[in-house]
Amino acid sequence: MKKRLLIGKIIGFIGIIIFAMGISYVITFYSERKKYQDINLLVTFEDTKTFKIEKLQDKELTLKTYPYKFTVKNKNKSNISYKIKIKDVNLDIKRNDLNYVLLKNDKQVKEDSFKNLNNNYLYTDKISSKEEIEYALYIYSSNEGTYEYSVEIETSK
Repeated sequence: MKKRLLIGKIIGFIGIIIFAMGISYVITFYSERKKYQDINLLVTFEDTKTFKIEKLQDKELTLKTYPYKFTVKNKNKSNISYKIKIKDVNLDIKRNDLNYVLLKNDKQVKEDSFKNLNNNYLYTDKISSKEEIEYALYIYSSNEGTYEYSVEIETSK
């Protein structure tokens, strides 16, 4: 009788251990699956990347009337953090003379000078699952010349 009771306790204990391991595996599987999901941002750029800055009626030279537009769309099931980075290609104008205004969904989110950029990052944001954000970047200067650049999106989880 004591043998049967001991065997029953051992089988019960092993069953509890297997059950606990199964629950922890399921929790770990689903939390890690979300962590290592592929980042799938769709970025669509409009227009050209080269702009000529010309004087407009004795006012500050500007590109404010012609923005550089792009759209960021999250096709993932999770939120994604990203940074908008500007990369200089051809700089006929001194970078310190360039200023910018960034609009997100037609609302101004940032206005600053290029000389204040940290590692060329214009803006850092987070996008929700299945969300789409439209950006418009205006670049202006007090000097004439041609400024060529590209915009890049860097992601991180």
